[in-house]
Amino acid sequence: MLRKLFVFIIVVIAILLAVLGITLPRNNLQTIIIITNFFDIMIPVLAVGALVNYLWKSCKCCCKKEEK
Repeated sequence: MLRKLFVFIIVVIAILLAVLGITLPRNNLQTIIIITNFFDIMIPVLAVGALVNYLWKSCKCCCKKEEK
Protein backbone atom coordinates (compact mmCIF):
# COMPACT_ATOMS: atom_id res chain seq x y z
CA MET A 1 0.00 0.00 0.00
CA LEU A 2 2.80 2.39 0.92
CA ARG A 3 4.59 1.65 -2.35
CA LYS A 4 1.46 2.55 -4.36
CA LEU A 5 1.13 5.81 -2.43
CA PHE A 6 4.79 6.65 -3.10
CA VAL A 7 4.40 5.98 -6.83
CA PHE A 8 1.23 8.08 -6.92
CA ILE A 9 3.00 11.01 -5.22
CA ILE A 10 5.93 10.83 -7.64
CA VAL A 11 3.61 10.76 -10.65
CA VAL A 12 1.67 13.76 -9.33
CA ILE A 13 4.91 15.71 -8.78
CA ALA A 14 6.07 14.86 -12.31
CA ILE A 15 2.77 15.99 -13.80
CA LEU A 16 2.83 19.23 -11.79
CA LEU A 17 6.37 20.01 -12.95
CA ALA A 18 5.39 19.33 -16.56
CA VAL A 19 2.31 21.56 -16.33
CA LEU A 20 4.29 24.33 -14.65
CA GLY A 21 6.97 24.05 -17.32
CA ILE A 22 4.39 24.60 -20.01
CA THR A 23 2.29 27.31 -18.35
CA LEU A 24 4.80 29.54 -16.56
CA PRO A 25 6.36 32.46 -18.41
CA ARG A 26 10.05 32.15 -19.25
CA ASN A 27 11.23 34.47 -16.47
CA ASN A 28 9.59 32.25 -13.79
CA LEU A 29 11.06 28.96 -15.04
CA GLN A 30 14.32 29.26 -13.08
CA THR A 31 13.12 27.04 -10.20
CA ILE A 32 11.87 24.31 -12.51
CA ILE A 33 15.10 24.40 -14.50
CA ILE A 34 17.08 23.93 -11.28
CA ILE A 35 14.93 20.93 -10.31
CA THR A 36 15.28 19.30 -13.74
CA ASN A 37 19.04 19.92 -13.81
CA PHE A 38 19.30 18.28 -10.39
CA PHE A 39 17.59 15.14 -11.69
CA ASP A 40 19.55 15.22 -14.96
CA ILE A 41 22.73 14.95 -12.91
CA MET A 42 21.44 12.59 -10.22
CA ILE A 43 19.81 9.88 -12.37
CA PRO A 44 22.94 8.67 -14.23
CA VAL A 45 24.89 8.54 -10.97
CA LEU A 46 22.16 6.47 -9.33
CA ALA A 47 21.98 4.21 -12.38
CA VAL A 48 25.69 3.47 -12.25
CA GLY A 49 25.45 2.83 -8.51
CA ALA A 50 22.56 0.43 -9.04
CA LEU A 51 24.47 -1.37 -11.80
CA VAL A 52 27.57 -1.75 -9.63
CA ASN A 53 25.40 -2.97 -6.73
CA TYR A 54 23.68 -5.51 -9.00
CA LEU A 55 26.96 -6.78 -10.41
CA TRP A 56 28.53 -6.99 -6.95
CA LYS A 57 25.65 -9.02 -5.54
CA SER A 58 25.28 -11.23 -8.60
CA CYS A 59 28.96 -12.13 -8.40
CA LYS A 60 28.58 -13.27 -4.78
CA CYS A 61 25.60 -15.46 -5.71
CA CYS A 62 27.55 -17.17 -8.50
CA CYS A 63 30.54 -17.78 -6.24
CA LYS A 64 28.37 -19.33 -3.54
CA LYS A 65 26.64 -21.64 -6.04
CA GLU A 66 29.98 -22.88 -7.39
CA GLU A 67 31.32 -23.67 -3.92
CA LYS A 68 28.46 -26.05 -3.10
